[in-house]
Amino acid sequence: MLRKWNIRQQNSQDVESLRKALGCSHFFARILINRGYITTDDASAFLKADSSVLGDPYLFKAMDYTAARIEKAILQKERITVYGDYDVDGITATSLMVKAIRELGGVVDYYIPNRFDEGYGVNSSAVEKIAKRGTKLIITVDTGITAVDEVEYAKNLGIEVIITDHHECQAELPKTTIVNPKQPDSGYPFPHLAGVGVVYKIACALDARYGKGDGARRYAPLAAIGTVADIMPLIGENRYIVRSGLADLRNTGCKGLDKMIERCLGEKPIDTAAISFMIAPRINAAGRLGNAETGVELLITEDEARAEQIVEQLCRENNRRQEIENRILTDAIALMEKDPLADKRSAIVLWQKDWHNGVVGIVASRLKDRYMKPCFLFSLNEEFAKGSGRSMQPFNLFDALTNISDTCEKFGGHTLAAGVLVKRNRLREFRDALCKEVDRFLESNTFDCSIDIDCELQDGDLNLNNIKALDALAPFGRKNSLPIFCMRKVRLLGATPTANGNHMRLTLQCGHLRTTAFYFNVAPKDFCYQPGDLIDIVFEAEINTYNGRQSVQLSLKDVRSSRCGEKSVREQMGRLSAGAVYSEDVPSRDDAVALYLYLKRQVEKERLKLDFYTLPEYIEKEQRYNLSYTKTHYSLEILRELGVIEYESDGVYISELKIYPEVRVSLRDSEILRNISKKAGEHAWS
Repeated sequence: MLRKWNIRQQNSQDVESLRKALGCSHFFARILINRGYITTDDASAFLKADSSVLGDPYLFKAMDYTAARIEKAILQKERITVYGDYDVDGITATSLMVKAIRELGGVVDYYIPNRFDEGYGVNSSAVEKIAKRGTKLIITVDTGITAVDEVEYAKNLGIEVIITDHHECQAELPKTTIVNPKQPDSGYPFPHLAGVGVVYKIACALDARYGKGDGARRYAPLAAIGTVADIMPLIGENRYIVRSGLADLRNTGCKGLDKMIERCLGEKPIDTAAISFMIAPRINAAGRLGNAETGVELLITEDEARAEQIVEQLCRENNRRQEIENRILTDAIALMEKDPLADKRSAIVLWQKDWHNGVVGIVASRLKDRYMKPCFLFSLNEEFAKGSGRSMQPFNLFDALTNISDTCEKFGGHTLAAGVLVKRNRLREFRDALCKEVDRFLESNTFDCSIDIDCELQDGDLNLNNIKALDALAPFGRKNSLPIFCMRKVRLLGATPTANGNHMRLTLQCGHLRTTAFYFNVAPKDFCYQPGDLIDIVFEAEINTYNGRQSVQLSLKDVRSSRCGEKSVREQMGRLSAGAVYSEDVPSRDDAVALYLYLKRQVEKERLKLDFYTLPEYIEKEQRYNLSYTKTHYSLEILRELGVIEYESDGVYISELKIYPEVRVSLRDSEILRNISKKAGEHAWS
């Protein structure tokens, strides 16, 4: 199907007013307005992004007690254990809390459960181990909001627990001190902090209590990594945390970070993409394939040789993670293709014994994007299945799990991502219950597969100065995404696969600008266009520097034939949608033969995916035969009905194309042809 392009429109007077006030271009003013910064004051504050946006940490209702209790533990040399989670948010949160307490002279260690043996969250066995260390105070970070029984167990062992978390709150909360911006009565006005963001506020509160006062900047680098990795909205406080943290990432004094940055980036600039695709996956590899405490050690060690050793280990594990991820993805796709009911189910729930529990969440996200459905993948042991899920906007995964909680042993997470523990013998029950939740949602809603576009660009808009100006909007991420543009009637000059064959490199003529574009995760067999075609494109733009020369480079998000926007084509497609048939829509035998011959040649070239809107144009070029869109549509349906061809279609793309040249048929046998001929008031072949 054609993805809907939501091209934002701006009031021309607002654009001109903001342009004059800021001294910027119309192009830049339009993007600011798209982000909701219409007045000069709002736009200036957004662009400045200084520490004035930070809320007082003592607005948290529990912060006074939390800071005082930690100070008491520090002064009395009580052992504190920081109990974290095994993802990047949890690892950075653990590291930041440990560093902040140690700076103040506290006795502190840390504990992160093993993903495979213990699973997510606080568990009583771990609490017992921590008690044997002599711990008197546990501070959870990025976890704990569901640990009702575990907190009571800790109390019975003489341990006080302070929970710091940012996950959604369930109906019953642990009876202890809680610092969580999602708590209904938290008192804090900014609900979008990551787990490490909550720790950042506690560290700043301690900093103020001890009269230091520079924590907001000093603690920002670690907080920035976790905030970006956990895909938190980069607005308000998070924008300041990430912006200042990125600026200082090379000056933290953290030997592990220094070694990681040197290994992954060298002298390249550090931005949110560098964190998301280079730094965070390697830190994450510690918890996904091994022991997450290695990630914490990376961020707090003072030993340079040990830091280098850990970086090498994490890079190796990240490479292994990628291999495992690709294998699970291949397995999952094969399971989908073998299941005759897969297409009919509104959600994807798959499981397999040898799937790695640390990687299934990443693959679930890729399957969700591929099939446009909520997805859970499970790894199995003898009794239980551990699952990780990802959702499509605006379906709330956490609410859905709450509604089907009777099928789960344990669950937690966010609106679009969640983890769950299910008894192995109840997996089908869980799948069916989840699908019912999705079906109920789809009765009055739809998944949002649309693309929000900042501006439609005209010739001349795409230039170095305009694209360079976008840097002022950084850091980019959720709720402040890299601007997305569209441009129509772009000439495709060349298309070649990249070295690994998984992506396409295109040469485009965008008005007066000739540029390079990459279409990621699109293999040559799935690219439907040929040099010379006019295409409409949706893209992100960046500056590429090579041999000292700068140029505009594009990353494509969607491509379609420019023909689908033409008035005559829209009229024909409108008739098809309405079920109206005119005499000129009914195909002849020659029409069907022309289409068949073209499709046969594409199969011979192993081009099994085609854009419907290009077929008449390609047939005309190849055979000098004119075929309308309506005749093309009906010819396809007739040939499939008669068993001459097979294909899948979503209304735009024809895929999985197969030809059966041995089949001999008469078009007079087509029920479709008889029906449309009757509608048109004539018989096509009489």
